[in-house]
Amino acid sequence: MNDEIRDYHDFKKNSKEIISFLNWSDFVPKFFQNPSISMIWGDVGVGKSTFATQLSHEILKQKADLKIFYLYTKFSPIDQLLRRILEDNLDFSDSNFLLWHSPSFYRQKEIVLEWSLQIQQLFESFKQNKVGLIIVDEIASLYLLELGKDLKNTRMNQDLVLILATLKKIQTEYHIPVVLLNTFSVKQNEKQISQVIPHGGKIIDYWTSFEVKIDRTPQISRMKFFVTKNDSNLPIPKVWSWMLTDKGFK
Repeated sequence: MNDEIRDYHDFKKNSKEIISFLNWSDFVPKFFQNPSISMIWGDVGVGKSTFATQLSHEILKQKADLKIFYLYTKFSPIDQLLRRILEDNLDFSDSNFLLWHSPSFYRQKEIVLEWSLQIQQLFESFKQNKVGLIIVDEIASLYLLELGKDLKNTRMNQDLVLILATLKKIQTEYHIPVVLLNTFSVKQNEKQISQVIPHGGKIIDYWTSFEVKIDRTPQISRMKFFVTKNDSNLPIPKVWSWMLTDKGFK
């Protein structure tokens, strides 16, 4: 984890940098250039689910026979967002966009473990990978709820590691990009400096290769994107901005 770039004040300082121009159509092939586990993180309402759904839309436009595995762990409905983003995709069908909704952290773990078997069976049936993208929205929300119920968090941490290790195994064996959505907390380090830390901290950071923070700007609906980790060496600018619309980022 790059603590320096994650520092809250550093983000504000970096926001004064020259913002790179980046079209969505240019971003997508670069993002998928080296499939890995990526984390998109930021505050509530900045468009993380919109971002993930747009990625799904692009996959289905390019290869309509691929499937999207989308695990939704929040309690707010997502149906409206999916319809807004995906309805224009003529190749979209319910059989290709597979949505799971997990009511508990235990069920979240079960679903990811089931995915491993399902993807293996798909591969054996078709002799090729049939899953284009895996999304977990959000990776840590149910985990945090369970931590709040039990001060003995060893079991919860073990289960989170099992989820991440399973996703990494799937990603590595079948070259499927995995996108984790996450929120954050602001904590003070030993020097009493505020730091923005994604939930799950070092546990999740260990398994990711590419991380982007979405932040609000003074301009309504304009969001700024900061690359906070790029171990995959993706050819993506460190900072850029997009407008958040009903149809997605532009």
